[in-house]
Amino acid sequence: MMPTWKDVDLYDLPLNLIPTTLVIDIGTPIAESVYRFWGSKMTTINGRDMTADCPYNIEPKDMGQQLYEDHCAIAEKKSATAGHYSFFASGGYVHSHSLVRLPLSDDGENVTQILIVIDYSPKALSLIHDDREKFNAIARQSFDRG
Repeated sequence: MMPTWKDVDLYDLPLNLIPTTLVIDIGTPIAESVYRFWGSKMTTINGRDMTADCPYNIEPKDMGQQLYEDHCAIAEKKSATAGHYSFFASGGYVHSHSLVRLPLSDDGENVTQILIVIDYSPKALSLIHDDREKFNAIARQSFDRG
């Protein structure tokens, strides 16, 4: 059984996870899916707010393609997935997070949303924040000179 979006109360999650939570409305076809909910910390992590944008437009393009494949598998199997990921981020540090993806269904048959709860390591969040601050400072300097 898949719960419906109406069954979900984000405030049931630990408060520290809500800013890194996502909800995707699964489109028909899946390539037309969009973010229904984009946690506020995800804007810092990804550099932009993607609310109402397609998940597969995310940079880098390889990541968007992987998300598409993952979401297709969830829609087909109608089952949750979880994992822990570590990789080198563009700032040269190790980016680390764990996540769970839960399929939701408005009709009891098809996956109509995917709830994604991401837990970033405190170290990763700190480095991401510092990296964004450095980038923003450089961008402001360039703009001021422009």
